[in-house]
Amino acid sequence: MKYRILFLASCLFAACSSPQNALENQDYDKAFKLALAGLNKGKDEKANRTILQQSLERIIEQQAAVRQRLSGSDSPESWKEGLNLTYGLQSKVKEARAFLPGAFEREAQTLPQQARWFRTRLYNHYFQEGQDNLARSDSTGRKAYAQWAYGDFSKAREYDEAPSARLDSLIRTAYNKGIVYYQVDIDAPFNPHTWEINRIFSELEDMSGGFLRVSVDKPFKNPDCAIEIRLGPIEIDIDEELGEEDFNKEVILEYKTVTDSAGHESKVPVYGTAEGAVTTIIKTKTVAWEADVNIEARTPDCELSGGNFEASTAATIREIHVSGDERAIPEKYLNAPAEEFMEEDDMAEQVLRDLYEQVIRAYF
Repeated sequence: MKYRILFLASCLFAACSSPQNALENQDYDKAFKLALAGLNKGKDEKANRTILQQSLERIIEQQAAVRQRLSGSDSPESWKEGLNLTYGLQSKVKEARAFLPGAFEREAQTLPQQARWFRTRLYNHYFQEGQDNLARSDSTGRKAYAQWAYGDFSKAREYDEAPSARLDSLIRTAYNKGIVYYQVDIDAPFNPHTWEINRIFSELEDMSGGFLRVSVDKPFKNPDCAIEIRLGPIEIDIDEELGEEDFNKEVILEYKTVTDSAGHESKVPVYGTAEGAVTTIIKTKTVAWEADVNIEARTPDCELSGGNFEASTAATIREIHVSGDERAIPEKYLNAPAEEFMEEDDMAEQVLRDLYEQVIRAYF
């Protein structure tokens, strides 16, 4: 009974997934795909050819009105949609004609023309937008317009029928005119960590890319932004927290000689209380740094503003001091290893790296 139900269910599924069923349900895309798949496998060739032709005819009818509407729009997004629809229909026609020789001759001729029409309109739109934005950049000196022109010309190239030396030249021109220059100067007077400062902040030049160029302590001819990063003196502070704990323990203080009634001597322990103390000093070393960023806008394309940044790091060690009778002191204190602070240069580098990351997030 179980296998019979499964067999019936598979039959129903196959029927619902048949090209004929999809065609009757007006799911023409599905009917086309199923009929094409059947033909590629050599199944029901006569029936599948009929369904392939009928479904594609319905798809062409449906899309004709849509493409007409899209072509009459003033929106480049509509033209892109129309172009994609046309490409998709071209692909279907090509696949169908492999099994339907002589069919869809008209579509095979007109669809490439329609695709070319959409491409030309998109090309002309973006090319004109690029020219307009490049002209605005020249008249105002604003590099943002040149950057937009670069984007427009790049889009125009996507729809160009053939490589164009003129368009490539305009793309290069817009790109070069759109570059913004940041000149960064690092000021850290009388600082013992000058080497670390220069090494870390010189990495700002790695932020160059796209429409941004960055130099550190090397002047540009005409920078858009002059950025001064001034680091104050490094601040190092050590705080101490004192803790004391007393211990006592019963121990053998000495051995006493005693004589029993028979005159025999023996030594017996004499117990007493040993007392000791542990002094724990928790030392916390804090390294802090502050950086002021001053911005001088040399052109309107510098839209940055100054800021203040702070960073710090801390390290903690423990010192153990014992006094009194060590026999009363727990082993964990007697054998506690000596602890030392992290090297000051390493702590300074951590703080500098933090400041550097803050500057990156704020300006790059």
